[in-house]
Amino acid sequence: MSASENLNFPDYELRISRRARHMRIKVTPLGEVVVVIPASIDPATVPRLLEKKRAWLQRVLQRVTERQQTAPVSHTLRPDCIELAAINEVWQVDYASQSKRKPMVSIPGRRLILNAELSSRSNAAYLRDWLQQRARQVLPAWLQQTSEEVGLPFTKTQIRGQKTRWGSCSSRQTISLNRNLLLLPAATVRYLFIHELCHTQHMNHSASFWQLVAELMPDYKQHENRLREATRTLPLWTYV
Repeated sequence: MSASENLNFPDYELRISRRARHMRIKVTPLGEVVVVIPASIDPATVPRLLEKKRAWLQRVLQRVTERQQTAPVSHTLRPDCIELAAINEVWQVDYASQSKRKPMVSIPGRRLILNAELSSRSNAAYLRDWLQQRARQVLPAWLQQTSEEVGLPFTKTQIRGQKTRWGSCSSRQTISLNRNLLLLPAATVRYLFIHELCHTQHMNHSASFWQLVAELMPDYKQHENRLREATRTLPLWTYV
């Protein structure tokens, strides 16, 4: 949905949520504005409600723009390389005119060749899908190994692209892992594994849960902080 011209707002996406109680405005790292409103609010009133948030919205959009302008090339929508810190791999990203739309992968040289004629967003989407595939190749077996080491079994693994979570554990002991974990240090990924495996014993964040986490990984707090920081510093192409 486009913003009202006389208010001079950027375009925004409007979402109606049955769970929402109040209007919420979100600005993605790509500078996209998302407005979430409860079903009880008339969508026609949104521009007027946004007017009240004009100053805040402008400040946030300015920060997003500055981050995009100062990001290293590897963190843009058109990266020149991708570092999978979790598994100690660096992949070179090249762009060339070609008939294939999907990226060509060169395993020996760890090269990804994208179509130079496609938009940055299209190529970023292919990189996102490639990361999903690489995560499926690596993370389930790594989680299984960690599970056996700490003696906490689980039922199944899923690799997903969660927007706000690095991982989760269901009541059926299915552990979902975020593909972006491959971009983090190995020790932090191991902590996330242990965190979710501990949820197979405690489906909450009670004192007993954190005691178990601390027994298995005494320095867990530094990895908790690293996960929070990483949420704000992921490469832009991962958000497409």
